Amino acid sequence: MERWLVLQQKDNPSTDYYIRPFLRSTGLPVVYKDLDTDHPQFGDLAPGTGVVIVRYMNTRWAKALRQHRAQLSEVAYFMDDDLLHPEHWAGLPNVYIKKLNKYCAAFAPDIQALASVYWFSTEELRARYPYQAAQVIAPRPLPEDAETQELWHPQSPKGPVQIFYHGSATHQAEMDWLYPVMREVLNARPRAHFELIGSHGVNQQFRNLPRTRVLHPLSWQNYVSHCRTLNAHIGLAPLLPSPFNMGRSHSKIFDITRCGAVGIYSDPSTYATAIEDREDGLLLANDPDLWVEEIIGLIDDSARLNTLRQRAIERHSTSQPELDASGHREAGLVLQP
Repeated sequence: MERWLVLQQKDNPSTDYYIRPFLRSTGLPVVYKDLDTDHPQFGDLAPGTGVVIVRYMNTRWAKALRQHRAQLSEVAYFMDDDLLHPEHWAGLPNVYIKKLNKYCAAFAPDIQALASVYWFSTEELRARYPYQAAQVIAPRPLPEDAETQELWHPQSPKGPVQIFYHGSATHQAEMDWLYPVMREVLNARPRAHFELIGSHGVNQQFRNLPRTRVLHPLSWQNYVSHCRTLNAHIGLAPLLPSPFNMGRSHSKIFDITRCGAVGIYSDPSTYATAIEDREDGLLLANDPDLWVEEIIGLIDDSARLNTLRQRAIERHSTSQPELDASGHREAGLVLQP
């Protein structure tokens, strides 16, 4: 192996949380190519190159990989969602299902023919794809997230409390679930402010709640920059039971921590493998009344809120070993098969 070539669709959290830190640890040169804008060039797939396919594939790169496969040292396919089992996509937005069909399912035969190893974000995903050559890669915070501790400010006992939910369009069920929760919290506590990200439909749904702002979806780099300026207090990460959700990773923890906040997470979910309840976050059953109670409890107890925020930032803003699926600290970056 002489070098790595990473195929990705634009800058994205999957590459930044998983692939960059893993490849950095190999000490080999890495070149990143955008599937949408970069065409295969002479030398991209030279002998001794290892290729990482991050989630998606398209026709021109699939053709180039087939033509040069014999001289490639390795082809790894990485997924941090269940991308090749359409039967697990029930409940996802139609536009996202179209994307998965176009860039994932349509290229499943190519991926299976090309890949020499599969990299997964969770043990749950590896269990669904029982390939012999498979590894689980632990996510890592972004290098610049270490500065979150320097930017952190404690919550004033009388100041506003910024709560947020930064779900994507794939989380419409969670947004629907959160609406009555946040309506009750905002009506009960005038100090509470709420931010979420969503399209026109989400804006229509939430804009009449008091002290609520809805941001348009951001590019990944703009989202990271926004987090670093937010200095928020409570990040929400509900996750309702579904086959697709149970395959998700816990990287949302890093987004919440980057905002300066402590997270409230659904349990059971993947978050339970990386959060110590009441220490660096809260793990709650999907009971709306319980979420209202716990959010209000944090709003009313600034000292406890500050302590939890500080612990969360200390534990999740630098590349400390994560918890594996059994609740034990990992010794290294990759869980070996």
